[in-house]
Amino acid sequence: MHDEQAIPLPAPPKVLEGADMRVQEVIYGHRLIPEQEPYMILLETLAVCAAKPLSTVQSEDKTHESFSYELPHRRKMRFLLFADRHLEKVANDDSIPDHEKWEVWKRRANNQFQSKHTGHDDFAFLDSAFDRKVESLLQAVRLLRSQEVDVIHNRRWTSRFLAVTGPDMICADMREGTNRSWSVDRRFFGRGGELVYLMLNRSSRAKQIGDMVQKRFLDPEDPMNRVAKSISDPQSDVSTSTHIGYLPLRRHAAYDRLAEDWHGILSLGLPNGHLFEPLFRITGLNLVVYLAERARDVIGMGEAEPIVADLTDGADKQLRDSSKEHLNRHRQAAIRAVEAFIDKRAAQDEGWNTAVSQGDGAAAKDVIERLFFYKGRNARPADPKRQLKALNDQATSRPKNNAHKYLLPLVKGIGLATSRQRIGTWFGIDDAMIFALVMANVSHTIELRDFVARLYERYGIVIGPDEARKAFSRLPVGVQSFEANLVALENRMTRLALTRRLSDDCAFVTNPYRHDHD
Repeated sequence: MHDEQAIPLPAPPKVLEGADMRVQEVIYGHRLIPEQEPYMILLETLAVCAAKPLSTVQSEDKTHESFSYELPHRRKMRFLLFADRHLEKVANDDSIPDHEKWEVWKRRANNQFQSKHTGHDDFAFLDSAFDRKVESLLQAVRLLRSQEVDVIHNRRWTSRFLAVTGPDMICADMREGTNRSWSVDRRFFGRGGELVYLMLNRSSRAKQIGDMVQKRFLDPEDPMNRVAKSISDPQSDVSTSTHIGYLPLRRHAAYDRLAEDWHGILSLGLPNGHLFEPLFRITGLNLVVYLAERARDVIGMGEAEPIVADLTDGADKQLRDSSKEHLNRHRQAAIRAVEAFIDKRAAQDEGWNTAVSQGDGAAAKDVIERLFFYKGRNARPADPKRQLKALNDQATSRPKNNAHKYLLPLVKGIGLATSRQRIGTWFGIDDAMIFALVMANVSHTIELRDFVARLYERYGIVIGPDEARKAFSRLPVGVQSFEANLVALENRMTRLALTRRLSDDCAFVTNPYRHDHD
């Protein structure tokens, strides 16, 4: 990356005020947190797109995008989907006459929904839409509830979400306060989606991707969206205004790669509801690669750490151990990047060098606060080098916006890692991620070895022997292990109906979701 492109953009006003320092923020952006799972990142991205379509907010070479957008609460819709305890019971209660069920349900629902009984009918807006029929409402609720993502985790009802196929299905992460008040909760919508939005917005395909997102995810006439709209109260729905996050670099190769992958998936002839999962997985993979590339840029490495992917599910112990080691190397690179960033920025500052030469702890404290917006915990300033070490220690151990801590839940969440008790975690690729890789990267039938070569060129994923030779001057394990790894990939892709072998020498990969495949 050229030096002029590596200069971080100034952050929009107030965006970084809540950060305890500005280290990872300036390396990667603000912010990525372990609690925000990959599917939540996609949901947050779509929430921003719904408010500010891609390419409609321009950024200049030296100016960051700066805008506020609205996060809808959708309180009544979410109550009906995830909190109401009475609808199904009333519908199935034979002791209640059919003509009385609607009023019985509304009375009970109002008592549950309201913090105290006010006599106001909060669900009167449903009367005409469902002709006062409990069964009709129950059918709509069940249909929409089937679109819930991550049904395994029993989250509070204000933090449960739908796979979006229309703008009225977008639900932000909310916190319920006293007197029925709601506020945006950043525990699960931690700004990772805002970073993805900014990456796409700065890509060369921003307008094209923006149009595709509107068509595939934000179409108000989508059938499921119309169901969501029917159980939402337009008169009482409110939203919270929030400000876009911070992405430091105006240009980076990761932005166009991400946009190309989004284009590959969004252009498939799949129903809209089937695009959500592969898209969040491929987005998470792009974040893994972005983090590795930014670490490389800051450290000054020749190449980013490769992703040695074990497709044998741990059957080859040597390959598994090498994959585990390289996952740890990714995490260690994130630590080294923080240390390199802090040391380099301090060394280039005249005030810091003066403070070090004079042993002036007070001056050093002021410089650290100016350079990194970090206030040390000690009331009495220590030796300058000890202060810098304290900053390093705090920056590499902080729980939020720390790539070292974020990588493990990220690779697990997208299906790029395998875990075993008493063994640990290593790079692997599950079936859903294999599908996502094919959907994003295979536009026409290609040989398996060409597909594997493309995965290495784009993402640094090492599977076969040819890629291993390119990635390493000295192979970490024997070539036979990588040959077996390639065979294991083919076997799995054959089982998934993604490959076919036309001769002893050539296996071919086909994207079954493309209308134009050979």
